[in-house]
Amino acid sequence: PINFNKRERTMKTFFSSLALLLFFPTLYAQNDRTPAASAEMNYHLGFRIAPRVSTLGGGIEVAKGLSPRFGLRGGFNYFTYQYDATEEDVAYDLELELKSFGVFADFHPFKGSFRISGGLLLNGNGLSGKAKPSGSFDIGEKTYTSAEITSINLDVSYNSLAPYLGVGWDTTFGDHEHWGFAFDVGLIYSGAAKVALGVNHNLTNTTPNTATDLETRRQKEERDLQEELNNLEWWPVLSAGFVYQF
Repeated sequence: PINFNKRERTMKTFFSSLALLLFFPTLYAQNDRTPAASAEMNYHLGFRIAPRVSTLGGGIEVAKGLSPRFGLRGGFNYFTYQYDATEEDVAYDLELELKSFGVFADFHPFKGSFRISGGLLLNGNGLSGKAKPSGSFDIGEKTYTSAEITSINLDVSYNSLAPYLGVGWDTTFGDHEHWGFAFDVGLIYSGAAKVALGVNHNLTNTTPNTATDLETRRQKEERDLQEELNNLEWWPVLSAGFVYQF
């Protein structure tokens, strides 16, 4: 006689085993995706504020991560230095002013703190000042007295738009830590300096046309100074500061 109960139990065992074999790969695949999904959810892309000190002056940046590889930053820098001194019968009053606002795109190739950055700055860096002689003074290889030359004005400026390229680190990028450290090194192309030299004088075009001769010598002095500054087209950037993330 055929044992139907035994056959039925055998079929149930077979189908149960088959169902388990079919279900196991699906369960494994779900478990295999869980760490990646969890890691992606745990990747923190918060807003960051970074007070900084750099060769562009003191400043502050605001940054936001957009993805594990990309982020954006924006910030401003400012520094001023006044120089007042008298040298060889000439009183100098000079002011160096560094002011800039920049926007940067950051690429994090390893989804970590290291970044490659490119950006653009509104560049207001420059030098201005005045020199007042109390004795003799040379302009364009000719000597003038303080009665003839009352003062000389100087203005040095750069391109208003300056591209930036550099590398850096931000230890808070992609991390949950609130506090961190940022460091960047790069170059800004500010172009050749533009020099403007002005002379205030008491000369008139009497024989031998002294005022016209002074203007020729002023232009020569301006060209010589321009040539000296033409090679200073690149501005090195070293920047470091603390970062707070929220």
